[in-house]
Amino acid sequence: MNSEDILAGLMRWVEIDTPTGATEAIGRLIDLIASDLEPLGAAIERVPGRDGMGDHLIARFAGGDGPGVLVSSHIDTVCPPGAVETRRDGDRQYGPGIADMKGGGYLAFCAIRNLLTSGTPLPGPVTLIYNSDEEIGSPTSHALIQAEARRHGAALIPEPARGDEVITFRKGRAKYTLDVFGREAHAGSAFEDGRSAISALARAIVRLDGLTDLSVGTTVNVGRIRGGTEPNVVAGRAACDIDVRFTDDERGVEIDRIIRAMVADHPEIRIEVSGEIEKPGLARTATTLAMFETARAFNKGLGAPLSETNSGGGSDGNFTSAAGIPTLDGLGAIGNDWHSPNEHILVEPLARREALLRKLIHHFAGTRPSGD
Repeated sequence: MNSEDILAGLMRWVEIDTPTGATEAIGRLIDLIASDLEPLGAAIERVPGRDGMGDHLIARFAGGDGPGVLVSSHIDTVCPPGAVETRRDGDRQYGPGIADMKGGGYLAFCAIRNLLTSGTPLPGPVTLIYNSDEEIGSPTSHALIQAEARRHGAALIPEPARGDEVITFRKGRAKYTLDVFGREAHAGSAFEDGRSAISALARAIVRLDGLTDLSVGTTVNVGRIRGGTEPNVVAGRAACDIDVRFTDDERGVEIDRIIRAMVADHPEIRIEVSGEIEKPGLARTATTLAMFETARAFNKGLGAPLSETNSGGGSDGNFTSAAGIPTLDGLGAIGNDWHSPNEHILVEPLARREALLRKLIHHFAGTRPSGD
């Protein structure tokens, strides 16, 4: 396939705008993907959405006796409908979710289609997943992704890349909300009777900031605060939302324990904590590096050097890695500015990225990765 042919097919997917939770639009895209996959002989399983999320699609292809490979993509996007203009500017194609990650999801489809139509036998089973809630942490899909991953010898994640690169490490992530309950009182005539939830929250935020340690890649970010009613009222309620990123899962568990144990510095003020570790880290292991070396050799044959990179953002590769399955990430379309009105991909590299993913699918369907 050439890159323009790939782009033409991809735009059919991109034209259906699918923000997380847009169940009707997600259903239409799932219908389209299923119709593309069924002629290839895939065994299609459609997992009904729940908790306000859209459906998920699993497509299984039988193969030989090899360990098999899972390719997991998501079809939900971030920007509101209409926020990203679909347009072409030279080698850049703009569109909602075109990089993150409909481009990679479509490349996975092209790769398996090209393998099958070429007559090349699959040396092991290949499973494709298209889930609809990754952008909010895959709350309704991560269990099925991990269950499918454990049936295979390796996982490939076609999340977007900024160049000829793959991702071998991702930080883990946790999210929390701190709700602080104080006591309202008139700020002038009865100030001493009040217990300010805002003041207690401010002191708690200082403690949270102290958990950041850039030397080991740990960040604790209070990204949103709210509370109070009027300036002349001692605030009885306040809250904040917290984003935690960590390079080491043990440190993530430790921070989780610290945040959950937070109490106010006044006995008449109460702090309630909700939230959890959303994604463990994608570990950079000897086996992951061996997968990278395989990919680098393949890409060299395609005429481009391949580099290794990491990311502070999470993906469903965090879940497959946590399930103990060797995982290589960042295998999708090359582009930039995802999650913004300028989200785009580069058209020219599409054929090269499809060829790399196709070679990796065929290789790891029949060969278990080893870091020995």
